[in-house]
Amino acid sequence: MSVLQQRRIVSPRAPMVDAPRRTPGVVARYATVRRVGGASALILLTILFWMIFYQNTPNNLNGMADTGPVTTSDEGARIAKVLMILVSAGYIAAQFSQARALTKTFNPGFVGLLVLTPLSAMWSIDSNATLLRCVSLDTIVLICIAIASTGWNPRRFQQVALPPLMIILLGSLVVGIIAPDRITEIGGDVSQRNAWHGITHSKNEFGMMSSIATIICVNRALSREGRFYWAIAGAVVGFTCLILSRSNTSQLATMVGVASMVLVMRVPVIRRRFSSHVVYGIAVVVLLYELVIQNVLPGTHTLLAPITALMGKDTTFSSRTIIWDVIKEHIQWAPYLGTGYGAYWTGPFPSSPSYVFVPLMYFYPTEAHNGYLDIVNDMGLLGLAVLLVFLFWFLRQTLQLMRVDRNQAALYAALLFQQMVMNMSESEWLARTSTFSVMILAIFCLSRALVEIRGRA
Repeated sequence: MSVLQQRRIVSPRAPMVDAPRRTPGVVARYATVRRVGGASALILLTILFWMIFYQNTPNNLNGMADTGPVTTSDEGARIAKVLMILVSAGYIAAQFSQARALTKTFNPGFVGLLVLTPLSAMWSIDSNATLLRCVSLDTIVLICIAIASTGWNPRRFQQVALPPLMIILLGSLVVGIIAPDRITEIGGDVSQRNAWHGITHSKNEFGMMSSIATIICVNRALSREGRFYWAIAGAVVGFTCLILSRSNTSQLATMVGVASMVLVMRVPVIRRRFSSHVVYGIAVVVLLYELVIQNVLPGTHTLLAPITALMGKDTTFSSRTIIWDVIKEHIQWAPYLGTGYGAYWTGPFPSSPSYVFVPLMYFYPTEAHNGYLDIVNDMGLLGLAVLLVFLFWFLRQTLQLMRVDRNQAALYAALLFQQMVMNMSESEWLARTSTFSVMILAIFCLSRALVEIRGRA
């Protein structure tokens, strides 16, 4: 007699109970609950991501740059930020296994930048400003990680990023038809005359949003995913707003992004053999032009002739070289580690080191109008080296994804090229803006796509 039979004889009143088995109906209900719960979480996280766009809209449409959020008070902005952090962190903790798998494909360069920004508070000239800006940046990062950790769709990036962009662009067109004076830039400068800023702070921000929306819609049209006519309509809206913004840098960035997608998606020879050559080649050319613009390499006037002719500007890029010269002088105080993330541009106040621009140029530029210079100014040559690692690793990951999903990989590469070109005359790297939030979302969606590919392999 076995031990199990003896136990049943000795304890007849306590029969053995087998573990419950899940019937097909129970399994189906459990799967339905998980799908509904995942969809609900994604909706909430998407709303939080869209709040970033809402917080970065101006309080009025008078054409003046207003860097404050749309909330009625700083207390309201803090409450919204805390809510974003709690919800995102809570969902990441609930999906810890998936988030842990996602960390294996994180871009080490971007992780290095996220680590370096709070560390810079140790030597920052304004530690409070550095820490406050780090919290804002980390809030956006948490939301994007949570979105990438939820139930996956290969086109998650477009699903989340495109709607708020199109709402802003369509809203700008409607307001422009009804009251064009409300969305037109104020100023008699050549770059501002008849330029639209839409329902954003400036024409440059309006141009960047139009550029990103155009690239996404063109990618959908080239890949023939979804309804082709909707993709064409979205591209027309984006291109129209891009022209109305009169942002020459955004137009150039869009041309580079769209051209890269056409090459790797539609040219048969490049598709078969030279995709990696084209991707790395475009990145190298953009970086070389950045070195030429900053007079690091000789031949400025010769190499910049095509760019300045296309953009309709002289080699000063609308007097941006004056700003660059002042920033370069400030960089000499701390060339290797910088003076702290976000600690230089704290406002037009006498206590701020950037106040020097008020008596010099009679206005406050709010940024260096060059993302690479702002990185060096904030985190020194160390920060620039980490940024280059981020750029290289992002391109490397897009080429890995291109072996399985060429259309999506081409979109991510085009967005990176768009950002690289924009940062030649605007400061977008690590900015807490709506446009760079889209880039952060692309970084983590790319990581999640690689997780799925490796899981299937």
